[in-house]
Amino acid sequence: MPFYDRIAKQWHAHTGRHGGAFKEFLLNDVLIAAVAFIENRAILELGAGNGYFLPLVLRRYSGQRPARIVITDQSSRQLDLARKYCFVNGAEYAQLDARYPFPFQEGAFDLIIATMVFNEISRRGVASAIAECRRVLRSPGQLLATVIHPDFVASLEKRGELRQEGSYLTMPASAALRLPLHKTPKEFYERCLYNKGVDFKSRDIFSTKNVSNVKAGLKKVGNTPVALLFDCTSTQR
Repeated sequence: MPFYDRIAKQWHAHTGRHGGAFKEFLLNDVLIAAVAFIENRAILELGAGNGYFLPLVLRRYSGQRPARIVITDQSSRQLDLARKYCFVNGAEYAQLDARYPFPFQEGAFDLIIATMVFNEISRRGVASAIAECRRVLRSPGQLLATVIHPDFVASLEKRGELRQEGSYLTMPASAALRLPLHKTPKEFYERCLYNKGVDFKSRDIFSTKNVSNVKAGLKKVGNTPVALLFDCTSTQR
């Protein structure tokens, strides 16, 4: 059973239509600004969870019409929640495990969004996922991926806040929940992108007072970046 099948209802109850406080007050605006436009783009979202993000994008770029929207997640229960609470008219919904080949033809998408997905799968899975993203991106195409920052993961480990639960390493989240995590170095993500011929820029994302006021655990991070954004462009085939 996928990890999020077990906690889907609890996670949705806590994160709602904005992905939780961390995403609502920090990450969403950064990602949406990086999208730039959606007019006539074919969009694939990996690890969409309860589907909160693309409705925010559509609202921000109201009046622009994507050519196609495909919303995916490994968890069927998450997808059920997405259809029920964050439904996007005209979107396709599909169960997809990013670690394995995607069921899409080469060059099918202009934009791929992967929010906090790659940090939850093994290095082998990351390498496969990035290769598949490269394969299904048109040229030019854009991949936007965020991960928990490896420096933040190291700080959690130093404070003894990581925990092995069966086959999963987990980190603390809100509402006493814990989320799966892999300790993947920044250099590994970069090497996978470079090896697939993807141009990219990375950006460290730091917590703010607004976020730490509602997520008390982030008051401990100091100047450590909490997330990492890869803005990637596929320009050659």
